[in-house]
Amino acid sequence: MDWMAELRRLGGAASVRQLRAAGATERALSNAVAVGRLVRPRTGRYVLPDAAEPLLAAVRAGAKLSCVTAARSYGLWGGNDLRTHLRMPPHAGRPGSANATQVRHWSRSERQEEIWRVSLADCLRSVVRCSDQETAVAVLDTAISSGRITRSGLRRVFQREPQRSRNVAELARPGSDSGVESLLRQRLIARDHVVEQQIAVPGVGRVDVRVDGVLYVEVDGYEFHRGRAAFERDRQRDTGLALLGARWMRFSAREVLQSPENVVATIERGVRVAEREAISGSRTG
Repeated sequence: MDWMAELRRLGGAASVRQLRAAGATERALSNAVAVGRLVRPRTGRYVLPDAAEPLLAAVRAGAKLSCVTAARSYGLWGGNDLRTHLRMPPHAGRPGSANATQVRHWSRSERQEEIWRVSLADCLRSVVRCSDQETAVAVLDTAISSGRITRSGLRRVFQREPQRSRNVAELARPGSDSGVESLLRQRLIARDHVVEQQIAVPGVGRVDVRVDGVLYVEVDGYEFHRGRAAFERDRQRDTGLALLGARWMRFSAREVLQSPENVVATIERGVRVAEREAISGSRTG
């Protein structure tokens, strides 16, 4: 077995025991460290030199990534909390002073191969325990939409959690391609709007959101340079909706994150206009 391939399969970090089981010798590991092919941030732990800083922080601390930091490592929404969340073993000592860039949680983790992050199930449970409800639901939404878990699978993951955690998990829905879309969905539902996601519109394609059956809403991705192809697809959808005579609005992720109240208020004004137009049209007809 190629032990370097095994290291990559494990996410870029492994214990000496795992690497020896894959065929590595002490000499091979020492040579790899000497020439920069490996980093040894902690005794008995080896990491690829291009590993991300959160992974390195976890291995150095003898911990695992947890909460929203682990969520990002799984490709899920991570919210606005950019601190590194670490799951510490229950027997690990407590630091004398807090590290402003880290949040440490002391509890047991499910057993799994990867030494640097908790399992997906552990990750989702920890997100609900340590994040605000909007962020937690957004993480769960993106986990469902990405295909990493189903709603029934989510119920199994939370079946032994406290009632508050189970209630939050029940709020998760498919359809949010990003956490930003989930946040917008949650804000609109809280205002008693009917929100449909990923609506198939003939001649247009899929639109992110339809509100109260009368207003289409698109949310641009958070990336600032998504490329010409994505830009042109967005414009084609806009043109298609205009040709259908539909009411639509487009917002950037930055707007939703930084001014959610303004975005919701603007959407509500658009809904009122669309409803008046629908009533006027029915009378004329």
